[in-house]
Amino acid sequence: MTANNLVSYERAEHIAKITLQRPEKLNAFNRKLVKDLHHAWVQFEQDDEARVAIITGEGKHFSAGLDINDFTPVSPAIPGTGAEVTKPIIAALNGYCIGIGLVVAFMSDIRICTEDAQFIYPEAKIGYTGGVGSLLANVIPQGIALEMLLVGEGISAKRAYEVGLVNHIVPKEQLMDEALNMARKIANNAPLVVQALKKFARDTSLMEKAGIGNRIIGQLTESKDRSEGFAAFSEKRSPHFTGK
Repeated sequence: MTANNLVSYERAEHIAKITLQRPEKLNAFNRKLVKDLHHAWVQFEQDDEARVAIITGEGKHFSAGLDINDFTPVSPAIPGTGAEVTKPIIAALNGYCIGIGLVVAFMSDIRICTEDAQFIYPEAKIGYTGGVGSLLANVIPQGIALEMLLVGEGISAKRAYEVGLVNHIVPKEQLMDEALNMARKIANNAPLVVQALKKFARDTSLMEKAGIGNRIIGQLTESKDRSEGFAAFSEKRSPHFTGK
């Protein structure tokens, strides 16, 4: 990372940590941040040593959304639409999670938030939409998603947990510890299977899942990790997965 980057990328223990670094603007997305986050997703996808990523924001807030003073298309920053990411992403969320910040959060795979987190999608109030917010209806019940989208008012961490938007709520000081604990558990599992399960879950069509499943299962059957996992189970030891 250079001093001018608005997104940092670090890796340890097969875990990538991606941090939005524009706290003086509440990590609002401008052209530079969108570009830097896209590059971070590409780096994560291409990093053979990284098995899972944590995305978080520096300071008191994850993101206040789009910087309307430096308007730019935000799709390149979104994992799964503007950047292909086949490996799991954990979003560690604190404070405001607004607009594009909310989209990046719900397009991640697991979401952990602090007790003070607020989730808002205000596009109907400001007269512009990029359309991607509607994907929220794939994550939480459609009626609740539409209420958030059409009314434009926020929900609390407690409500977000109740509707399935977040997996866990933790005290502020425990946010990164909880995210790292979850990431370590994922990183210790078989990488090829983890990626396959994510792909199965993300596909919407039952027939697509069946077809993709047949292809991937054939690949997994021949993998070294499959042999290692079976051997470790028989020998009553922890497996050593390599992602091959």
